[in-house]
Amino acid sequence: MTAEQPIEFWFDFASPYAWLASAQIDALGARCGRAVVWRPMLLGVVFRETGMTPLADQPMRGAYARRDVARLAHRLGLPFATVFAPIGVSLTLGRIFYAIAQAAPAEAPRFARAAFEASFGRGEDLSDVAAARAFARRLGPAAGEAAEASEAQAARAGLREATAEAIRRGIFGAPFFLVGDEPFWGQDRMPLLESWLKGE
Repeated sequence: MTAEQPIEFWFDFASPYAWLASAQIDALGARCGRAVVWRPMLLGVVFRETGMTPLADQPMRGAYARRDVARLAHRLGLPFATVFAPIGVSLTLGRIFYAIAQAAPAEAPRFARAAFEASFGRGEDLSDVAAARAFARRLGPAAGEAAEASEAQAARAGLREATAEAIRRGIFGAPFFLVGDEPFWGQDRMPLLESWLKGE
């Protein structure tokens, strides 16, 4: 481990646990003196490789998650509206993220944080491209203008290539954190990630 290695934060915009992580990861990085690299992917594609199923398709675990995420959000002081994002939100927001990252890199994490809060904290439906682009425009001209290119080849390729990279590197869930080759899965492993970074 070297001081230069960033924390890679891998996530899917449809994951409520990734939402919880998104509200904590930058502060964790600051405490540890590490940059955070935000990397959205398509968890559905990953699940086809692993044989896992989405949380919404798991009857008992899905019902439990409603209570679990609500409790965790309360503990973090976050508003909570829903545990299940609409179908299509991963693709739409992932492409917009990469469109913004390519044109205005500093705006991409801000877009991701805000989109997560809108989806899970306020229950906004950002699965429609027009609605998601309108949401990006609310964040300012840089994000709004970049979001218009979300259906362009470069943005589509960005999300596709990130998902392929995630599979190559053994990422099987979200949120997932990598520091070099050291993996941590789940927002509940964030204290362990911090301790490891601090050498505790």
